[in-house]
Amino acid sequence: MRLTHVISMLLIGVVAVLAGAASQRYSISADWTQGNRNSLTHASQRVLAALDAGPIRLTAYIYPGPQRAEVRQQLARYTRASSRVSLNFVDPAQKPTVVRHLGIGRDGAVVLHYQGRSQAVTDYSETSVTNALQRLSTAGNAWIVFVTGHGERAVDDKATAGYSKLASALNAQGLTVRPINLIAAGAIPDNTGVLVIASPQKNYLPGEIAMIRAYIANGGNVLWADDPGPRYGLAPVAQALGIHWLAGTLVYRDYRKLGTGNPAIALVANYPDTPITDHLKELTLFPFAGGLAALSNTDWQHQVFLRSGTQSWLETGSLTGSSITFQPQSGDRAGPVDFGMALHRTSPKANHGKTTTGDSRPRAQRVVAVADSDFMDNGHIGDLGNRTLALSIFQWLAHRDAQIAVNVAKAPDDHLQMAPARLTLFWWIFVAGIPLTLLASGLGRWWLRRRR
Repeated sequence: MRLTHVISMLLIGVVAVLAGAASQRYSISADWTQGNRNSLTHASQRVLAALDAGPIRLTAYIYPGPQRAEVRQQLARYTRASSRVSLNFVDPAQKPTVVRHLGIGRDGAVVLHYQGRSQAVTDYSETSVTNALQRLSTAGNAWIVFVTGHGERAVDDKATAGYSKLASALNAQGLTVRPINLIAAGAIPDNTGVLVIASPQKNYLPGEIAMIRAYIANGGNVLWADDPGPRYGLAPVAQALGIHWLAGTLVYRDYRKLGTGNPAIALVANYPDTPITDHLKELTLFPFAGGLAALSNTDWQHQVFLRSGTQSWLETGSLTGSSITFQPQSGDRAGPVDFGMALHRTSPKANHGKTTTGDSRPRAQRVVAVADSDFMDNGHIGDLGNRTLALSIFQWLAHRDAQIAVNVAKAPDDHLQMAPARLTLFWWIFVAGIPLTLLASGLGRWWLRRRR
C-alpha cells in the first residue's frame, strides 16, 4: 500500500512537471465574449496578412502603472493574431528626446513600426489601430487627385452634396487626397495614383480633355462618377475608356414595396462576382443614377459590378409627374441596367503604372465608372453599405486588393438601449426599492430584538 502511494505521488509530480513544460511552450486561448470583442475581426486580420514583408513592432510610450496593463490587454488581440507583431513598453521619462520628437503627450502613445515607416496612435481601439496599420501599408506618396474647377464634388465641402466625409475616410485608410485645378496646375501630377472626376457641372476646355486623355493613355487609373445629363465635354474621355453613358434616370416601379420613398432611388442587394464587391454583404443605395454600356472594339476589359433589378428602367421623361410609366416608344430602356463598371487593361507605360504602395512595375491599368455621384456624398455615404462600397472602389483602383472592404465592425452589444418606461422601472427597483427593503428589514430586526 505504501509503495502504491509513493508511485502515485511520483506520477502526480511527473504530470505536474510535464504540464508546466507544456504551458511554457504552448498556449490556448478562447474568446467567449459576445461578438468576439477580445479577438481581431476578420477585417483586421486581412490588414495584418497584407503587411507580410516583415515584422510589425508596437512601441508603447506609457509610464509604469495600471495604464500599461490596460494597453497590453487592448493590443493583445494583435500579438495573439500574428507572431510577427510584438509589443514593447518604454518609459517616456527615459526617452525625453524621442518623446519630444514624436510629439507624445503626458497620456502616452503607441507607435507602430513597419518597414521603416511609423504611425502613432493615442486611441487603442481596434478601429484606430487597424486604420494606422492601413496607413503603414503605403510606402509611396501617390495621391487620390480630385479634379476641380467645373462644379465637381469638393473634398473640402462639408455640405450634404460635398465629399468631405469621403476624403476623411480615405485619409484614415492611408490614401492621400488632393484637389487639383487642371488649368492652374498645367498638368496632372506624376505621383497621381487615382484621378477622380466627380459630376462636373461646367464644360471642360480642350486643353483639360487633352491632359486627361494623355494621363489615361500613359496608364493612369481613373474614377469617373457622374449623373444623368450632359457630359460637359468629356465625351472623348468616354470614347477612350470604351464606355457609353446611357440617357435617362434609373427608376423602380416597386419603390413603395422597397421603402425607398422615391422611384429614382436605386437599391442594390445582389452584386456580380468582382474584386470590388467580393466582400460586400450590405445593401447599397443610389439616388438618381443613370446607366452605362460598354463599347465594342476596345482593348479594355469591362466588368459590371452594379446592376439594377428587373423592376427598373431608364426613364427619359420628366420625373416630376404624379405617376411615372414605362414608355419604350419614348426612349425608355427596360432593366436590368448596368450602372457601375470596372475596367482594366495592361498598363501602357510603367512610369504611370505606379500604385499607392510605391511599386513602379507595370501593373494592370484600372478604371471605375459609376453612373451616380450621390452615393458617396456626405448625405449618403453613411447609408447602408455605401461607405464600404466607396472605399472598396478606391482600394481596388489603388491596387490594394487585400484591403478591399476592410471595415472594422463594432461588437453587437457594446451599447444597452432601453425604453424610458423600463429605465424608470429599473430605477424604482434598484435605486429605491432594494435599498428601502434592506433598510426596513434592518429596522424590523432591530425592533424585534429590543422587544425581547
